[in-house]
Amino acid sequence: MSNQVKKKSFLEVLKLIKKRIKLRTILLLAIMLSCNSFAWFVYATKVSTGVTAHVKTWNILFSSKDNQIEEEVQFSIPSIYPGMDDYTDSIVAYNNGEHTAVVNYKITEATVLGVNYRVDDNILTSDMLENILADDFPFKITMNVSNNEIEPGSGTSTFSLSVVWPYESGDDELDTYWGIKSYEYSNNNPDKDSIILKIKVSAVQPDF
Repeated sequence: MSNQVKKKSFLEVLKLIKKRIKLRTILLLAIMLSCNSFAWFVYATKVSTGVTAHVKTWNILFSSKDNQIEEEVQFSIPSIYPGMDDYTDSIVAYNNGEHTAVVNYKITEATVLGVNYRVDDNILTSDMLENILADDFPFKITMNVSNNEIEPGSGTSTFSLSVVWPYESGDDELDTYWGIKSYEYSNNNPDKDSIILKIKVSAVQPDF
């Protein structure tokens, strides 16, 4: 199938998605898609299996000479598209020290559809990049720490990352524009992830 035909099929599917269609039309579309009539459906089905939730554990063990621990974690999202399954990933931190630990995070780098954003506190801060990821695209990339303070022993804190792109984000023009860009990027770079985020998670144990 030529690129022109693929793109045409993709645009047709996007137009169908944007319309509030009746159940009968949805069922008809599902039958057509199940027959591999549209390249975008095949592509979306292929990548959706990689959009899953993972939970990593991080045991924080402090010694008397070390009251700060940092770990850079990379999150990779294979592909994004309107109506994708919500992507979630998380790290659960346990405090094995003797005192309360304070948990924070900082974005160090983000790559979205081949465009790289690198944090430089004089130009682009972690907070600024976090706002860009949350507000400047129809898909929303958000981060959260459940507890900033972890009590020793049984205390935990979960750092979580989510990427959400509903069928209708509220801006049809942005959905179409970024949907096309996402499809073209994945089609031209089949071995590259659509989004790569590098997050530095740190735990500090105050001096006593």
